[in-house]
Amino acid sequence: MNYKNPFKTISLIVLLGMLITACTAEKPIDPSELDKIKLEITERSEHPIGILYTIKLSNHSKHTIKQNNVYLSYPIKMVNGYRGNEFKVEAKENKLDIKPNEEIILTAFTPKEEYENNDNLLITECYLEIQGYIEEVEAANHFGKTIGNAF
Repeated sequence: MNYKNPFKTISLIVLLGMLITACTAEKPIDPSELDKIKLEITERSEHPIGILYTIKLSNHSKHTIKQNNVYLSYPIKMVNGYRGNEFKVEAKENKLDIKPNEEIILTAFTPKEEYENNDNLLITECYLEIQGYIEEVEAANHFGKTIGNAF
């Protein structure tokens, strides 16, 4: 290599750096792919000590869900409708790295003392919420969605 012309050397280094960066740049995640991540209550059973929910989490996207949390909550009755509830129950049996086209079964249990004699909660409906990351656990890949269910 000719070190007498530093401009050529620097230009070559910059060009190689740009090529490497261009080849490794990741495309943003298509929002329609997030619509392919589904939450569904497959069973609701009332017990003397509370209500047990079975939840199916389906990943029909092209991406791996690297990390996630699923929550269940009951809407709060208001004078002019309903609002979300900050008290949430985290679903159990979750896992890391949910691959494309994989489904997992989760459970969530709401103890009777949390809703019994509380006329402000609408326990005939609930919200399911998922917060997670696609492909890598980094802020740019965070996603979240909430869906309502009526019984």
